[in-house]
Amino acid sequence: MDIMHSLSIEKTVLSSIIFRYEEIYTVSEILEVEDFYLKIHQDIYKIMLELHSEDMPIDEEFIRKRGVGCSFSDTDLIDLLSVNPITNVEAYCHEIKEDSKFRKIQDLSKRIPRYIEENSKSDDVLYTLQKEIENIENQNTNDSLTSKDLISVVLKDMEFAAENGSKVLGQSSGLKSLDNIIGAFEDGDLIVIAARPSMGKTSIISTLAIESLEDKKGVLIESLEMPAKKIMTRLIATKAEESLNDLKKGLVKNRNKFDEATAFFGTDDLIIHDKSYPTLTELQSRIKVVLRKNPNIKNIFVDHTGKIQLLGKTREDIEIGQISAMLKKIARDYNIRVFLLQQLNRGLETRENKRPKLSDLKNSGNIEEDADIVLGLYRESYYKQNKENTPSMYEKKQEAAEIIVLKNRDGETGTAHVGFEGKYVRFVEKKPTEPLVIEFE
Repeated sequence: MDIMHSLSIEKTVLSSIIFRYEEIYTVSEILEVEDFYLKIHQDIYKIMLELHSEDMPIDEEFIRKRGVGCSFSDTDLIDLLSVNPITNVEAYCHEIKEDSKFRKIQDLSKRIPRYIEENSKSDDVLYTLQKEIENIENQNTNDSLTSKDLISVVLKDMEFAAENGSKVLGQSSGLKSLDNIIGAFEDGDLIVIAARPSMGKTSIISTLAIESLEDKKGVLIESLEMPAKKIMTRLIATKAEESLNDLKKGLVKNRNKFDEATAFFGTDDLIIHDKSYPTLTELQSRIKVVLRKNPNIKNIFVDHTGKIQLLGKTREDIEIGQISAMLKKIARDYNIRVFLLQQLNRGLETRENKRPKLSDLKNSGNIEEDADIVLGLYRESYYKQNKENTPSMYEKKQEAAEIIVLKNRDGETGTAHVGFEGKYVRFVEKKPTEPLVIEFE
């Protein structure tokens, strides 16, 4: 980093503001006071921002009056005014921002030995460093929009919806009955999928992941419970409509569809991690690494909270709340969708009506609060199968299932009645012979 070059750029930007008042709008969107290297420049820029907020002129006279007692002198102001203004201020601002980030990284590197001395666990050090890095990454990410900007965005969305008929904005679930209730999974959403064991949580991943890939949107699956190879086998079974049990035996009934399915998944846009029991910091770091390397990843599936290692520093519900808060922040920061799978409390098994409720979320912490959408999975046949010794889900072609929208921040709640095909490990629309029913609360 060339300090003399940086100082020259800082002078040019400040001079441009004095000569053309309107440049303050561009500069203030990008730079904070501490982004300037020289204390003199920091003080001058701070005064400029104050004058701007008060609708006062930003000129030599007003800066001098406000600058009494500050680090700069009349000579410094004269020196600043001798610099020719430029037309492309924005490009220079980004150079100043880049230099500012490098200085912060250098400062952070000097503090690392102290963090190591003060903490006995590596996870604590990593967590602190992650927070520091996030602060550097997000400094002055001024993404505020005026009402004019927002109206433009809304109108574009409406035009898209009108031109594309039934196509939803955001990510479709691939299940019309569910889309009819929620509309779509939108950018920035945290979607919690809750169910008891064996109710189909992993199967819903297959359904949603394939829908995303068909829509040319990349998928990251954090399979904390099941090995990546098993997840891949399930995805192939779903796409190829081959029995999962047959694939486990090396049997294929339709070779063409099987080959098409394996070719479909031969992409860099599907990534599966299967390391169990990561810490919150490890999970956060590896997700961010993937997102930086592959910006086409738009949907992340985390299966499930019970397989994330808690550090035991506070109550379990609070630590689980930290998981949902972290994933919600990733969804917002990267403008993607994050699906978090969650076990339901065992207590619902004692109820006559075993359909999930929000209160059944296990040690939920702030999960209910952080989530934009909470879906509960229910299959009555699962309980009948255990009681009446009926055929297993891998033997029946299709059985009735319910996806219950327990929370929907932007819309209705209700129940989508769908089909479940255990042998293909997927949720589907109900057979045409069966009426499609949607219940709204």
